[in-house]
Amino acid sequence: MDNGLLDLTLKMPSQERVAFAGLILASIDHEEEEVKKSWISEVRKRIEGVNQGKVELLGFEKETNYGFRFNHRNA
Repeated sequence: MDNGLLDLTLKMPSQERVAFAGLILASIDHEEEEVKKSWISEVRKRIEGVNQGKVELLGFEKETNYGFRFNHRNA
């Protein structure tokens, strides 16, 4: 694994890291194409929600459920 890529990723804002992780997971070859498309669509919706202020990302230290969760606001 390229540690330089990991270092760059860890410097990204949290919402970008979440989006990046989602896109990487969606790209795994063993998933069916429809599942990949669904994940990519979901990641994009979540990014849009964060960018529009409809959801808030919480820090890893504050959460126990895989380090993040979405607090839905104004949904």
